[in-house]
Amino acid sequence: MSDLRPKLLVVKAAMNVNGGAARDLLRNLPEIAKFFHVKFACLNILDSQKIFLQNHGITVIVPEVQWIAKGGLFNEITAGQERSSAKAWRENTSVHDAIEWADIIHLTGGNGSMEFPQLVPSTKPMHLHFLESKPGLHDDISHLKPDGKGRWKPTLMHFLQILQRKRIEKSFNLFKNNSQWAVSANSKFSAANLFRIYQIRGDFLYPSVDLSEFSRDYSDREILAFNELNLPPSGSYLVTVGRISRFKGIYEAVEHIRNSGLALVVIGGGNSRENESLISFGKKIGVNINVLSDIDSEAMRAVLRNSIAVIGLAHGEAFGLTPIEAMAIGIPPIFVDEGGYRETIIDGENGRLISRHDLSEWKKAFEQAQDIEIRTRWSNSGLQRIAKLGLSPENHAERLQSKLNSMLSMEESS
Repeated sequence: MSDLRPKLLVVKAAMNVNGGAARDLLRNLPEIAKFFHVKFACLNILDSQKIFLQNHGITVIVPEVQWIAKGGLFNEITAGQERSSAKAWRENTSVHDAIEWADIIHLTGGNGSMEFPQLVPSTKPMHLHFLESKPGLHDDISHLKPDGKGRWKPTLMHFLQILQRKRIEKSFNLFKNNSQWAVSANSKFSAANLFRIYQIRGDFLYPSVDLSEFSRDYSDREILAFNELNLPPSGSYLVTVGRISRFKGIYEAVEHIRNSGLALVVIGGGNSRENESLISFGKKIGVNINVLSDIDSEAMRAVLRNSIAVIGLAHGEAFGLTPIEAMAIGIPPIFVDEGGYRETIIDGENGRLISRHDLSEWKKAFEQAQDIEIRTRWSNSGLQRIAKLGLSPENHAERLQSKLNSMLSMEESS
């Protein structure tokens, strides 16, 4: 029996860091594959991710020698990361074959992804899921040191990034005047940034959370995972998620819990030097810090579930998976009143949204999160909020199917 589903090539360059974008894509792809015959192309991928997709019948296309996204000042000045990813895409003949094979392409933004459109014929329908502009290209905060120092640096860096900025903007410009290509942002906030930065009007397609993965049931394997991590006792710490950077506000999270008597667990972190500097900073102001890197979903659930609350002080986060993952488990989300957090959290109903500089309100929120009655109310409202916004992989796949089928119908009628 022939497979009558449309042929969909899904593309995301970087998968080797198991961050929010990669987690979201992995949980949605099996549902998307129910509507489309899917192949997945990337420039790097973790073995566990590749096995997961293959077990769901999805062909994975990745270079034998996987691409490494190199940073540093020289690469910023010369657009080295963009040029190296473009070369990796061009040299992978399997990618060219997959483009020809596909009826339509679904591209997820991120490092290395925006060089891919150069390979696609303008007549081939393509949909871009825009997450956020590359950090530092159009904002100042990403160029600051994690502790907020280096206020002189953004002006210099913006000047040095001229080549890199023009190269990425050229890729976005390809979407402006092509009726066969479309863009959806991952939130209303991100859609506003898409228009502000690139003058592209797009709708939005929310990420998702899998309630079977982020379940309210505490498994025995989670207990083992938690015990192996050697963290502070359950109910004595807060959690924040993200790499050590000013954009993610990790140092600010430490500063905001000073004098609270609570510890902080950071999921993500940085290199060994950055982790040690953060831990040292915490000791100076009386905050015990544990940094966890490259932990799996089970360990992450265990860390979240045993916390008082999950907190976040990122600057202009496009959407933010962590709040909805916390709400799914039943842990209070306490986040800064900015960016995409405003679309999932309703202050005082399913968590807290707080002004960045209102330290007294942050202290009050930590106390509220330890009140059983308030926790229960926020927990129940959290699930209701997830349901109201339709933040499931099934809904995500159905919304994407509707969007892509509409694009295919337009192609057939033109």
